[in-house]
Amino acid sequence: MFSETIELRGHFIDSLTLPKVLDQIVTRGATFNIVEFKIGQKRVDQSFARIEVTAPSRPELDELIQRLREEGAEVKRPQLGDK
Repeated sequence: MFSETIELRGHFIDSLTLPKVLDQIVTRGATFNIVEFKIGQKRVDQSFARIEVTAPSRPELDELIQRLREEGAEVKRPQLGDK
């Protein structure tokens, strides 16, 4: 299994981006784990989600990540010092 962590920022709940992203993941045979999720408290506040995406193969994961980027997701790459 191959995994990447994506992040969503902004008004992705109101815009229905979150359900689109999760739908892309499950319909392509991958799985997800919501690692962090913060909902903005006021209309002007942005929301944030960090989601680990796992797919059976690297090519499947790469294609899925590309689709998720089209929906506004960013790939979270580990930085030096991250555990």
